[in-house]
Amino acid sequence: MVRITGLASAALLAGVVATGLEAQQVPCQPPLRLAYINSQLILANTPGRAEAESLFTREMAGFRAEAQRMQQLLDSAVAEYRRTSVVMTPAARQARETEISNLQQRAQQRAQELDQQAQEREAQLTAPIMQRVNAVIEGVRAEFNCAMVFDAGAQGSALVTADRTLDLSPLVIQRLQAAAPAPTPAPAARDTSGARPAAPPAGQRPGARPPPLRPQQPPPQPPPSAQR
Repeated sequence: MVRITGLASAALLAGVVATGLEAQQVPCQPPLRLAYINSQLILANTPGRAEAESLFTREMAGFRAEAQRMQQLLDSAVAEYRRTSVVMTPAARQARETEISNLQQRAQQRAQELDQQAQEREAQLTAPIMQRVNAVIEGVRAEFNCAMVFDAGAQGSALVTADRTLDLSPLVIQRLQAAAPAPTPAPAARDTSGARPAAPPAGQRPGARPPPLRPQQPPPQPPPSAQR
C-alpha cells in the first residue's frame, strides 16, 4: 500500500518530529529548537496501517485481473491478425487493423481509469491514518517548542547524521499506539452492478503502491501493409 509503501512520507513533512525518551530528556534545546523523525519507522508501527494495506491489496486484485484480461484479448486479436492477414483482401486487412487499433485504445483508456481508481482508493484508506500521525507529530513539536522537524525517512532526505536524542520517532510511535485502536477501514463502495469500487476524492497517498494497473506490455502494432 498500501506498500501502504505506501503511507506518504511526503505528507509527514507537514507534520513534524519526536524524541524517544519523553520523561528523561527534552529534545529541541535552545537555541536551534530542531528535531527529526523517521516517517517510515513511524508508519510501520502505526495502528491500522497493516489492515488498510491488506484491504487495499485485496481490492486491487480485481483491478489487476481486469487489466490482464484486456491484455490477453488484445494479444489474441493481434495474433489472429498475423495468422490470417496473408489471405485477406486489402479492404479486410484495413478493417481488421482498424478494429485492433480501436481495441488497443479502449484497453489503454480502461487501464488509465483503473490506475486512477487505485490511486484514489489508496488515498481514501490512507487519509485517516495520516491525519492521526500528523496530529501526534504536531502535538509533540508544540509540546517541546520545536521550530522545525525534519524527516530522516523521506525519499531524498539530506539528513546525514544527527543526535539521537533529537529523534522524536519513538515518542510519536508510543503515543499513536497508546491511543484508541484505529477502526478497520470500510470496504470500498460499489456501483449498482457491483463491478468496481466508487472513486473517492483524491487525498494524501501512501508512499508506495502496487505497479500501475495497465496492460503488462505494449501491444504490438498492426502491420502497416494495408494502410494508406
